[in-house]
Amino acid sequence: MKFMKLGTRPDTFYTEEATRTVSSDVASDLVIQINNITYLLHKLQFPLLPKCGLLQQLLVDSGDSDTDSVQLHDIPGGEDAFELCAKFCYGITINLSAHNVVRAFCAAKYLRMTESVEKGNFVLKLEAFFNSCILEGWKDSIVALHSTGKMIEWSENLGITRRCIDSVVEKILVPPAKVNWSFTYSRPGYNQKRHQSVPRDWWTEDISDLEIDLFRFIITALRSTNMLQPQLIGEALHVYACRWLPDTTKVRPPESSVSLINQPVEKNRRVLDTIVSLIPADRGSVSVNFLLRLLSTAGSLGASPVTKTELIRRCGLQLDEVTVDDLLLPSHLSSGQHCYDIDLVSVVLESFLVLWRIQYPAPSQDSQFMRSIRKVGKVIDCFLQVAAKDPNMPVMKFISLAEALPDVARPKHDDLYKAINIYLKGHPDLNKAEKKRLCRILDCQKLSPEVCAHAVKNERLPLRTVVQVLFFDQERGSKATSQKLPPQELLSRTQEIQLNETVQSKPKLSPDDRAQEGVRRAPSPTIHERDHHKKLHLKSERNIAMSREQGEVELEKVRETKEEGISGSKMMNTRKTTIQGKSSSDHGHYKGRDR
Repeated sequence: MKFMKLGTRPDTFYTEEATRTVSSDVASDLVIQINNITYLLHKLQFPLLPKCGLLQQLLVDSGDSDTDSVQLHDIPGGEDAFELCAKFCYGITINLSAHNVVRAFCAAKYLRMTESVEKGNFVLKLEAFFNSCILEGWKDSIVALHSTGKMIEWSENLGITRRCIDSVVEKILVPPAKVNWSFTYSRPGYNQKRHQSVPRDWWTEDISDLEIDLFRFIITALRSTNMLQPQLIGEALHVYACRWLPDTTKVRPPESSVSLINQPVEKNRRVLDTIVSLIPADRGSVSVNFLLRLLSTAGSLGASPVTKTELIRRCGLQLDEVTVDDLLLPSHLSSGQHCYDIDLVSVVLESFLVLWRIQYPAPSQDSQFMRSIRKVGKVIDCFLQVAAKDPNMPVMKFISLAEALPDVARPKHDDLYKAINIYLKGHPDLNKAEKKRLCRILDCQKLSPEVCAHAVKNERLPLRTVVQVLFFDQERGSKATSQKLPPQELLSRTQEIQLNETVQSKPKLSPDDRAQEGVRRAPSPTIHERDHHKKLHLKSERNIAMSREQGEVELEKVRETKEEGISGSKMMNTRKTTIQGKSSSDHGHYKGRDR
């Protein structure tokens, strides 16, 4: 950082209560009031008045008097900036740098300390230092630009803000190989001593220290040049968001909700709105993880509908890049109980599906668009498996998200079955109707044999679902047997048919001869007979399960009849007798099973 030293006299300013004065044998004859500070100075003993054109005019207008009083409450930079100008007039040593040069320059312009008033005046020296030193340095330009935020109007009118922005943009556009100045880069795993090459985003952290309006000016100027890749602009936005926006993606304890309320919400909303408006239109300029985090932050801050709509649209465009971890965003409930924000995932998925249906109404099985939606379906099912463990997850929101995916997004329902099983395990208080509604979204025809084997033994599933699994598993087994017979089996069946024809053509034998013939042959059961026995066994299991379900339905009807107090004891007795007969026949097979 560059410095400029002016003056040679020691600092003789001192303070008594709220009064600043200079040690001198001559009594003060000029009183200057700035806010709550009073300065006791000299008009002609030291060259204060000759160097300040404004003070000359004010004192002439006030007339001649022994002690003059002037109020300068609107001086840019306040009392600190005025004291720099006063010390310059007294010849006291002052050190100028990027931290104070802007306010000194604005105050000197305000006091009219120009060459027209006196040669070698303060404005000329400050102008030279600002142009030759401050604007030539990277961090000096950033610091000087940051200091203009306290004197926005004066800095813009004097051109200081524009010159600082031009200097910063010019240095950002320098190829990384030619960057020879120091910069801040604190990425994890990066060691500047070990890395000889300068990273492409070397500038992003330094400009993140600026206020949002100054940051917006720089990003807008960079985008207008069309010389930087959109990903670099996106990285700068990401760094700035991490620097200024609250991290709402982490689950906070209930007592921390008060601290969130005390944060400057309006300022954060403005920062969020500005960042979203600066995101380049190019797909992939920012990651979908960053977009989802911004959307979560927008929900917690109560951002404008325009900002939320734009974020949902951008998230939907890039949802095929999402991972499960990207979707695990906490819901910010007023009660302090946190569950995953399934509403956010639902609206983003809806946006993705709308765009997908409009652009690709009938994609082929091997197209990139089909692979895209199946990837999204896989991630959503995996997200449901994680969200199912949340005890605060409402069953209808779980079902709504699961049903939002079209059929083509799920070639298999194994992951969906796992999510449903986890939800049933974590929510044992679900009633029978809710369990049936939950399992209705499951397509048993799309379950693998391994999952079918697990589902048949799963006591958490409703009986109707188990029956469907048994039925489709049996149907699939019969189709596989009939359609995929090996050549050897086809040959054996042909030989069996020929043998049967030969036997039928032979003359009939006596009972003794048939017994001896049977002993000699003793044929083993054919493959066809084994398949037939297997079908009969599966069919009997399915019939037993269906009869048990029918019995349960009859029991429910009897209970409803008792609760409503319907008369007709004869009909009730008849149903009870029928139900008891069926229940006693099934009791031995299904004792202890959860209905």
